Amino acid sequence: MSIRSLAKNLPPDPGNEGWVLGWGVLRDRYPWHFVDVYADQKTARAEAQRRGHGYVVEFGSHRLGSDEFICGVSPPEG
Repeated sequence: MSIRSLAKNLPPDPGNEGWVLGWGVLRDRYPWHFVDVYADQKTARAEAQRRGHGYVVEFGSHRLGSDEFICGVSPPEG
């Protein structure tokens, strides 16, 4: 069972309409696989660990309703 994401409640990405900022869980090797985006790193890490080897957590921007995720974005401080 996947940990439920609340992606629609995440802060909007000010540079991309329809995108939100959060902690993405993905497999960063072939075949690439985007799981979901989460509000906090701890929850995302739990989901990546549950998914197993090859899944990582990255902060980035996600286009709602898609598997598009851009990482390399700096998380907000605080």
